[in-house]
Amino acid sequence: MERRVERDEHCFVCGMKNERGLRLKFAYPHPGRAETQLRIPEHFSGWRRMTHGGLLAMLLDEAMAHACISSEGPAVTAEIEVRFLKPVEVGETVRISGEVREAKARVLLAQGQVTGDSGEVIARASARFLKV
Repeated sequence: MERRVERDEHCFVCGMKNERGLRLKFAYPHPGRAETQLRIPEHFSGWRRMTHGGLLAMLLDEAMAHACISSEGPAVTAEIEVRFLKPVEVGETVRISGEVREAKARVLLAQGQVTGDSGEVIARASARFLKV
């Protein structure tokens, strides 16, 4: 049985109806690009006061997915690679961006990054998405 992918307002990252979610709003400076920011809640720590890498990976995935949606329509992650460059403390504000770099038939290639207040890159990602 094929499962249909449908967008709703319960996404953990951007869903406005998810009471436990982050409820992030994305900006789209141009088609194929998405941006948002987050003050990292303390309960997302991994080691003492350090943000858990899983949260950063999720934010990158979401920003790249929104970039895909803004230019090509709905797409799902097929593959993601994340590189963590610097630790970031909980409580800090980060900026997250994603951008579609290439579109081929059903496959979209995207890149994303998380930057800190100083503009330093904290994490980078690249991913392959499939249009649905």
